[in-house]
Amino acid sequence: MGTFLYRSAVFLGIVLAILVLIFGYLFFEPFLTKTEEVITVINVERWGNEKGKYFIFTEDEVFINVNDYYHNKHNADELFDLFQIGYTYRVTVVGVYMPSIPRFRNITNITHTPE
Repeated sequence: MGTFLYRSAVFLGIVLAILVLIFGYLFFEPFLTKTEEVITVINVERWGNEKGKYFIFTEDEVFINVNDYYHNKHNADELFDLFQIGYTYRVTVVGVYMPSIPRFRNITNITHTPE
């Protein structure tokens, strides 16, 4: 009985630690990974028929432009209308880019637009 109780407590502790790490990362991601990038847009696409979800393609990376509660972002539709193919922008992005996994960095703001 004591071994079962001990193993259950350890398992519960590990699950709680993992949940704290995951939700902690989601909450602090904008503060830990926020950077400015200079991008040249080569294509823009909507995510199906959903409003507020867009892909921004550049030569080196694909970015996502989506409203996100954790990033405090609610302007995806307005930003999407500003992107034009062939123009270069200075943008603020949040997230980590890893080419081996399909996780895209989110564009949260355009800090400089072409003249």
